[in-house]
Amino acid sequence: MEAGQLHFSGQIVSIPAGQSDYRKLVFAHLRRLAEQELPPRTRELAQVHGIFINRVIVRAQKTRWGSCSARGTISLNWRLIQAPASVSDYLIIHELMHRREMNHSSRYWKQVENACPDYRQAELWLKRFRLDGDHLAGAA
Repeated sequence: MEAGQLHFSGQIVSIPAGQSDYRKLVFAHLRRLAEQELPPRTRELAQVHGIFINRVIVRAQKTRWGSCSARGTISLNWRLIQAPASVSDYLIIHELMHRREMNHSSRYWKQVENACPDYRQAELWLKRFRLDGDHLAGAA
């Protein structure tokens, strides 16, 4: 069997000869893409909103899209790379606003709304495609 390529959404994934299960290859490709794209976008949005962050980590959380530590580390789920740009930007902003308010108080949500006025649509997308273990629920 010959090696080949899998084309999807403008992406190309090399398929080794004899490989019949593409899932792991696609997930690995998407994770690499997330590691390349999400940290710079997070730093860019942090700068736009005047927020200091220490670092950005791309992880494989099973049930969370992202988190923010008290020390200024933003953790993002690699699966976020599959979301529309407006949704991933919202999730990044959501985590960045925790650098100002480490809670979900009404003051926090005002910060989010000021930075991302259409955040409710992004929330709906995230609820529809919630993380459920190792995959996106509702994506089928």
